[in-house]
Amino acid sequence: MPEVWILALIFLTGFAVGFVNTLGGGGSSLIYPLLIFFGFSPHEAIGTARPGFLMQGFFGWLGFKSKKLHLFPFNLYVALAATGGSVLGAHLSLQVPPGLMKKIIALVIASVTVYILAGERLNVKKNVASNTFKTGKLRLNLFVFFILGVYSGFIQTGIGFMIILTLMLINRMNVTAANSVKAMVILLSGIPSLIIFAKAGMVHWKEGIVLASGTASGAWFTSRWSVGADERKVKAIVGLLAVLMAVKLWISS
Repeated sequence: MPEVWILALIFLTGFAVGFVNTLGGGGSSLIYPLLIFFGFSPHEAIGTARPGFLMQGFFGWLGFKSKKLHLFPFNLYVALAATGGSVLGAHLSLQVPPGLMKKIIALVIASVTVYILAGERLNVKKNVASNTFKTGKLRLNLFVFFILGVYSGFIQTGIGFMIILTLMLINRMNVTAANSVKAMVILLSGIPSLIIFAKAGMVHWKEGIVLASGTASGAWFTSRWSVGADERKVKAIVGLLAVLMAVKLWISS
């Protein structure tokens, strides 16, 4: 396939990811399988997707900061904890053999997708009004976010849902407040993992920038023009596609 068509498909995938993630999340499960199908190694796929995740965190943080919703300094504390974990996770990821990493990616994508789709029925208290945190739980938060950082540095997929669920359960935050903290965590923890993968030669910058541009464009479009979209149907379609791609990854590995 000509390179221009590959870049176009990568951009469109990024656009779809931005679109779905803006509606509710789960779109990032499409990124790794697509890059692997285009000939990237599993580690190259993870590394090349990092600029897009970093851009998503940066613009998300800017948006919440402009609305004066960033819960400083709590967001900085947990983001720094996650950053330390991401360094360890990225190094661990690069030590896993490519064949095994394919299977790990396939299992993670399938598990996260099933969780996202099943999560529609979960009765999580989404309307808790608290946008603060209890200082007595700070140590617990730092420990949990270090573990989340390890996972983020290792593979990233589904980390947004894990962060939001953690903040809801431990700190009783509402979704908006949790999302504002999530943006800072993804931004700061994404920097060292990107550097580590780049130093290992696992980041294809041209494709990564195209993917990041698509993700940003999809998020921008959806936030302004999508009205009355049926989130469950969109996520179901993306979820089915993600599971099929995960199965194909597992078989091909």
